[in-house]
Amino acid sequence: MKHFLTATFAAMAISSTTLAQDETPQIMVLGTFHFTGGGADYINPEVDDYLAATRQAEIEALVDALAQFNPTKIVVELLPEAEEGFNADYQRYLAGDHQLTVNERQQIGMRLAARLGHDRLFAADYRSGMDFDAMMAAGGEYDQGHLMARLGALQTTMAAWEREVNRPDVSVSTRLRTVNTPEMLSLHNVYLTLAQLGSADNPVGAQNMANWWGRNLHIFAQIGQLSEPGDRILVIYGSGHKFLFDQFFQDAVEFDWVDVLDYIPAE
Repeated sequence: MKHFLTATFAAMAISSTTLAQDETPQIMVLGTFHFTGGGADYINPEVDDYLAATRQAEIEALVDALAQFNPTKIVVELLPEAEEGFNADYQRYLAGDHQLTVNERQQIGMRLAARLGHDRLFAADYRSGMDFDAMMAAGGEYDQGHLMARLGALQTTMAAWEREVNRPDVSVSTRLRTVNTPEMLSLHNVYLTLAQLGSADNPVGAQNMANWWGRNLHIFAQIGQLSEPGDRILVIYGSGHKFLFDQFFQDAVEFDWVDVLDYIPAE
């Protein structure tokens, strides 16, 4: 039996290697800021006018660069039940009856899909709540000043960074390169700070972070479920999700992860 199992696992490893070389789906995650600003994120910046002529030219240049990846599918941050309506707008855009709204799903996703001749885009998202007020209240109740101080310092740092990169002379590609760098993605560790808020009897932080990790795992699974052999999938998603998405797709043997920094223009 031992020799049978060894041979079986060896055969599986060979099969997996062959798939990886020939047809394993490639996944590339573009972490974005929200072109419309605001939202339900922990930090919600003000943004420039991305319909202005200069910004539109920058978005076109970005799309030109992303097209070099030649994705076969484009996934956007959208609940699956909204996919049909989104694609109806996309079909109207292709027909010249819809102008792209100020949203990265349309400005980047639809524009790139049209450039590549895709007939549709794909939606992936999963909702699970995150109660920041309850976590902050727990931090005060349980005298967790060191954690609260770290959260406050991060908000100050990020607000200053947002003001810097949202200047008119900072291009869309430059800002996107920045939010996709390992240095910026490492700030995801703030969620581990949040996880500690509360107590053993009232683990409000851990419960909320379980929702966060779970949400991202659900989205990962949705993307995996729509993948097919030979696919090159571009995922356009809020940058707060990219750390976990990259981790999941790098760890999952069913995918080859592609670094988006190889496709965002350096300016």
